[in-house]
Amino acid sequence: MSDTPSSRVPWAIAALATLATTATVSAAQYHYTDWITANPSAGTASGVITLPDFSTVNVDFQAVNPDNSPGTFFFAQLGAGINYWDPSTPYISAQVENSPPGTEIVALIGGQNQTYKVTLSAPIKDPIMAIVSLGRGGSNTKYDFDSPFTIVSQGTGYWGGSATALEQQPGDILNGNEGHGTIQFMGTFSTFSWTVPTPENWHGFTFGIRTTEALEPTPNRVADATSTLGLTALSLTLLGAGRKILKRSRR
Repeated sequence: MSDTPSSRVPWAIAALATLATTATVSAAQYHYTDWITANPSAGTASGVITLPDFSTVNVDFQAVNPDNSPGTFFFAQLGAGINYWDPSTPYISAQVENSPPGTEIVALIGGQNQTYKVTLSAPIKDPIMAIVSLGRGGSNTKYDFDSPFTIVSQGTGYWGGSATALEQQPGDILNGNEGHGTIQFMGTFSTFSWTVPTPENWHGFTFGIRTTEALEPTPNRVADATSTLGLTALSLTLLGAGRKILKRSRR
């Protein structure tokens, strides 16, 4: 076949389509909390997240009563015990590449009018919270957060459940009926908190991060996103132009 403009256009369109497709963002590797200390009767737990460059982010958890006195929580596993993150499927998504490792978990019952607060030692962009067994059959349990979030994955986990067992409700509320999955807080946080109005025995969690503000400042991330969107828009524009050329060459 001769190398005419019309014969080259389909190849160009296919190449641009591939370029537009590969410009999308893939799932990211997350780094989870290594819980080091826990005192359930005093309502405190602490851990550390280690990033690939060996920098660390400290994670402090605290249960607080309405009068600001120390609260309590059910239990914690500090690297030994049952792996409640098995199977990993509920915790993996297009945003999050990997599930929590091992047996690290903090577990609550709720229903004591307590506030559960997490404090991070560095500002964190879009941290995630992996959750085990929120609610159970016939008995819903809610996490009422002080910060916006979105559900990024869920499914059948250690205690069963389903792909619809977690539900995001107005007012930054996560409702669960044997829910296993991952939520992502939207924004940059050094602290966030939640309450559990209805008791249920039991539900657990841990936290993960992708990077920190110090390692990846906001302007760079915005510029990267803008570049990706701009490249995709340019590809689509050129695709449209290529189709017009092809149409004209066939007249």
